[in-house]
Amino acid sequence: MIPGSIFTEKGGFTMKPFYMGIDVSKGYADFMIINAKKKPVIKSFQLDDTFEGHQALYNIIGRFLSEHPDSMLFSGMESTGGYENNWYNSMVAFQSCLDIQTARLNPLGVK
Repeated sequence: MIPGSIFTEKGGFTMKPFYMGIDVSKGYADFMIINAKKKPVIKSFQLDDTFEGHQALYNIIGRFLSEHPDSMLFSGMESTGGYENNWYNSMVAFQSCLDIQTARLNPLGVK
């Protein structure tokens, strides 16, 4: 296997993994995408927790994946007492048409 790549069932070829951290707050969230070497690959950004913010996130992820066609984006957000629900639900919905996987993380396991 190629270092920094993953094997998927999608055609049986390796894909480059990227990781998106989502820091959710009341009314907005901060986003960062890094590569397998933990280096930022795009400038971090902030979006409001509105329909327009979620639509912007979909467009940003779609553009990122079109610029990195052999990639998979893994995203995670800390469970924050419900503030994360809208973002988590949107990310799960995005999985149906974008190469992403989403996880809601227990705050006790997040540093």
